[in-house]
Amino acid sequence: MTEHQDRTPAAGNWRAPQRIDGPTPPTAARTHLVVGFDRHPAGHAALTYALDLATRISGFLHVGHIVDTDDLPIDPDAADWEQSVAAAVEQERRDACALLEDAAVPWAYYSRPGRPAQLLAGLADTHDAEMIIIGTSRGGVVSLLERMLGESVSTSLVHHAHRPVLLVPAPGGA
Repeated sequence: MTEHQDRTPAAGNWRAPQRIDGPTPPTAARTHLVVGFDRHPAGHAALTYALDLATRISGFLHVGHIVDTDDLPIDPDAADWEQSVAAAVEQERRDACALLEDAAVPWAYYSRPGRPAQLLAGLADTHDAEMIIIGTSRGGVVSLLERMLGESVSTSLVHHAHRPVLLVPAPGGA
């Protein structure tokens, strides 16, 4: 399965929602799974795990990348700030699609700016997903602050999503 439909906005328009549909399967999926994806090792591990699980249960995989502060360049006054954000978002798309390219299950990739927990929960609600799969926290000061401020994606999903949330660690605890 290597063909997919790319329904992305004009190049460089990272603010507009994107959806890329993978190949159409010969039979309908039995269930739906939502997985959060980002450039960190735990995000890649979550997608790899979700692909394996979707294959075993004949599921449709909805992969969501939420454009957030991780995608933004450090200097907001840089002349090429918009291009840098667009390049980061495009790299995330390429990385996810490379992992999905040979998937034996149907999939769709979504990218949009916003709050990760709300958008992943909304995607799961829209498709009545069995569960939401995300990578574990990266640790460190930023993760600690997010948890203290109630901005942790995993904590928010566990408390507000209406379905199970599966946390996948990065390989080797990275």
